[in-house]
Amino acid sequence: MLVRYWEKLPLTPDNWRRELAAMEVSVPAALAAIAQIISEKGAATVSCYQFQALAGEAGSIVVCHDLHRGVMSLGTSIRWGHWDEAYDILTLDEYGEKFNFDGEPVYEGDEGSCSLGNF
Repeated sequence: MLVRYWEKLPLTPDNWRRELAAMEVSVPAALAAIAQIISEKGAATVSCYQFQALAGEAGSIVVCHDLHRGVMSLGTSIRWGHWDEAYDILTLDEYGEKFNFDGEPVYEGDEGSCSLGNF
């Protein structure tokens, strides 16, 4: 279940630390990747989706749209994957598991999640 989200926020050298702190983004590798994009390009576009998993655990997906990459954290598990902009789906690198921005599994043949702006 989606709890809070921030979609496609433009981050700049002046605001990125403050904005990511407000989004409660604390995964060091995600912070480093975003910092690198900002230092190279002068800006980054980031989304953060916080959800509650079925087991009651808090989780999040942080997406760097410039890289088409995202990181999913659930408890102590942190896993990277490819972010599909068309379907808002994170495909994890290790085994190809797919998750929507709610942190719910997406199965073969599922069209994925709709954009939050297109209900």
